[in-house]
Amino acid sequence: MYEISWTGKCPHCRTAAQLMAPSDVAPNGRRYGGISTESFATSEKETIHIYSSVCPACHKVVVSLKKYDNAGKFLAENVVYPMNVARLVPTEVPSHIGNDFAEASSVLPISEKASAALSRRCLQNVLTENGFTKRDLNDQIDDAVTTLPTRIAENLDAIRTIGNFAAHPMKHQSSGLIAEVEPEEAEWNLDVLEELFDFYYVQPKKAEEKRKKLEEKLKDLGKPPLKKP
Repeated sequence: MYEISWTGKCPHCRTAAQLMAPSDVAPNGRRYGGISTESFATSEKETIHIYSSVCPACHKVVVSLKKYDNAGKFLAENVVYPMNVARLVPTEVPSHIGNDFAEASSVLPISEKASAALSRRCLQNVLTENGFTKRDLNDQIDDAVTTLPTRIAENLDAIRTIGNFAAHPMKHQSSGLIAEVEPEEAEWNLDVLEELFDFYYVQPKKAEEKRKKLEEKLKDLGKPPLKKP
């Protein structure tokens, strides 16, 4: 019997949610998709199942293809609807980095290799612009993880493990090339980039805006300005 329930981020709304099987009931009593609508053998070794589910957060339909071997072992999954749903890029992110990220996100359903190549280049640009300037991406990650919050550092470190950078190191001059990609790497890269965007660009901008408002309030009250950090 194949697993139907799935936990991950909805490709429509990017909310982490569980897409449940028909027999599962959500806390509010509603039933959601996860219905196997079709299955067919593609070869003597593989079977493809088509699943439709409804996101419990945005209530939109998600359709995916899941590949199994004929012993029932899960091999891979691809979302076929919605297609090319790009993740939102925070306005604080520089445009040349945001453009690579948006493209890496939009091509993910079509080509994991192309998506990973773009997101690796995006990652290198993020790390370089934040002071980690070594030529090899693996070395850049080495330096960056010592300065990041534990959760983000662990997730960033996992990128090179999943991508097996030791087998094919990515340097600046070749970061745009299409290299071998593990099935989990492409989407994981995008998830980690979103965390880095928040840490390096979004949160500092929010802190700067709060500081400006506090400076204005102190000025109105006749108080001395804040000391420079």
